[in-house]
Amino acid sequence: MTELERLIKAKIPCEETGIEIRHTVCDICTPGPQCGIDAYIKDGKVIKIEGTDGFPSNNGVLCTKGAANRQYIYREDRLKTPMKRVGERGEGKFEPISWEEAMEICARELNKVKAAYGPEAVTFLCGYSKWFRPWLHRLAYSFGSPNYITESSTCHTAEVMSYNSLFGAFSMPDLRNTKMIMSWGSNGVINSYPMGRAVLGMKANGGKLVVIDPRRTHLAAKYADLYLQPKIGSDAAIAHAMAKVMIEEGLYDKDFVEKYCYGFDKYADYVKQFTLQKAEEISSVPAADIRKALDMFLETDPSAILPGNGLTHRTNGYNVHRSILSLMAISGRFDRPGTLLPCRDTLCDSDGGFESLEHEFYMSRFPENAKPRVGSERFPLWTRLLHDKQGQGMDLVRHMEEAKPYPIKAMVMFGVNDRMYPESPRFLKALKDMDFVMATDIFHTDVIDHADIVFPASTSFERGEVKCYVGQFIEYTRPVIAPVHDNKDDVEIITMLANALDLDDDLLRAGYDKSVQYILSPSGITDWEAVKDAPLPVRSPNATRYVPGTMLKNGLPTPTGKIELSCSVLEELGRPDLDPLPIHKSSDDDADPKEFPFILMSGARIPNAVHSRTHNVPWLRSLRPEPSADINPADAARLGIKQGDTIRIVSQISSITVKANISSISNVGDVNMFHGYKEANVNSLMPIDHLDPYTGFPGYKQLRCRIEKVED
Repeated sequence: MTELERLIKAKIPCEETGIEIRHTVCDICTPGPQCGIDAYIKDGKVIKIEGTDGFPSNNGVLCTKGAANRQYIYREDRLKTPMKRVGERGEGKFEPISWEEAMEICARELNKVKAAYGPEAVTFLCGYSKWFRPWLHRLAYSFGSPNYITESSTCHTAEVMSYNSLFGAFSMPDLRNTKMIMSWGSNGVINSYPMGRAVLGMKANGGKLVVIDPRRTHLAAKYADLYLQPKIGSDAAIAHAMAKVMIEEGLYDKDFVEKYCYGFDKYADYVKQFTLQKAEEISSVPAADIRKALDMFLETDPSAILPGNGLTHRTNGYNVHRSILSLMAISGRFDRPGTLLPCRDTLCDSDGGFESLEHEFYMSRFPENAKPRVGSERFPLWTRLLHDKQGQGMDLVRHMEEAKPYPIKAMVMFGVNDRMYPESPRFLKALKDMDFVMATDIFHTDVIDHADIVFPASTSFERGEVKCYVGQFIEYTRPVIAPVHDNKDDVEIITMLANALDLDDDLLRAGYDKSVQYILSPSGITDWEAVKDAPLPVRSPNATRYVPGTMLKNGLPTPTGKIELSCSVLEELGRPDLDPLPIHKSSDDDADPKEFPFILMSGARIPNAVHSRTHNVPWLRSLRPEPSADINPADAARLGIKQGDTIRIVSQISSITVKANISSISNVGDVNMFHGYKEANVNSLMPIDHLDPYTGFPGYKQLRCRIEKVED
């Protein structure tokens, strides 16, 4: 072997091999802490992936998903060209057409629906990824439709509502400066690698970690100083028992509560009923362990609670999340170093250290005299607590089926997968009744088969985009490879559609560079080309670190100007079914416990997957080749089920067949399964009305079911 052959085999970047390193970001997990990528390029193709040293989120390392990016971008099921449907919806029969012809058809059909039924009859819906959302948001409003909807109807937004209820702003624990973390339903080492690194860094520096989670996660088993494994749905009872102890024993911060909290007396009166013994009865967590966790939290200062987003995936999830945050409030652990600090949204839910014009970018185009957007009447708290006026997509299928309060006749979809919806087949069925459906995606999905016009989108390797990072950093990438097929990035597709529709919106029609630089103009950056050329993210000239105490000093952005232990918006709404206090109640569905004795939890993350995006990546699929459900060894023994046996999970409405994974990660009586599999869609088991009445979020993490062993 020659020296050159050795260099090429080792993929050494140099002039002799023709291999060079170009920088981009991994967009498999979105949004927020996306990781820096060193892409090794030869002859226009990616031949190797590494993490970027010094990058603020990952500092040179990658998770399993990021390491598999090469297989991800060269998948066989990539959409390769614009297509027009030639068969029936759902048959998946298409023929290639040009971009120009496809755009002409979209503009003609969308304007036809607009003329016949009004602009609100067109819904603009997006799933993953999230980088293009401000542009789709503006497109919807410039078109005249109030119906901009995202997959955040099932992810993140409910916890935003919880934070907004109490503090008026989304907030995060100051993980860099805290000395103790109570990780409650959160598993950062899997769900968000940068967050997991921060938690483990706190531990390495001598900090304490309490984990409260119905799943015995890697974080709980390996790193926790104390682990509490409650029954699914019992978290609020535990939080209220802690609050009762704090109040009755004078362990809460009385001065802080008197000065900064609203509704304390009503809250204190409510939690009186939750003794430690009652919390033990409800949760099966020993009262002594609940007290020990509370003592660790109070005796360490500063300390913080890290509540997981998954807590909101129950029909009382909003109140569960609020009950946990209330402990931060009455202990005075808010807006000071090492506790809970307010966040700023610079771009796509990421904090770049300054207030951008993102909100102005799309809200300035909100249509006057717009009709109520999807879900706004059914879920009024959603409407009141969210400032970006997006619709609640969990009411979309009902709206499509019933055409009430008005018909929906067309869908413009970006990255949408039906498997994000409870009782998923109903979404596909409703698509069949639309007058027109446009779908954009990277890969071929069942939703694509139901579209009239299909557009192929780019990966982060094939486009340039801006990302913001904590620490006042901005990254502006360039494409590292040419489009793999005849694909374009999502914002370019949105821009082309805006031009084809001839919208009165010069900024949107001008394209990504001009609009994103407008959004980020408060950053103080003037030479954007220099940012693109930089090997690492750069600091924004006008960015500043948040000064703890600022919000308390200036007044909180809640209606009362205080931390609201009783939600004043709910008090004003006056609906008997929406209690202003963070009440505890069962999140069970109405299934008979004798017929459906197990509790199903879906959606908890596994290392090799994010939703459905990586199930067809060979390296990642090899880590869990078949859809499988975790069941406790005691339950398996009782049912005569062995590792790898085929089992059927049955709910009131449907069933799926998967493999059994015997694991003590789950409590006795619990079944845990990851979602997104085409051949075993766990969300199809979920009734469409199994929703939290406060937020509209599905109860993905608490549904009654039964388990049956499937004999050959």
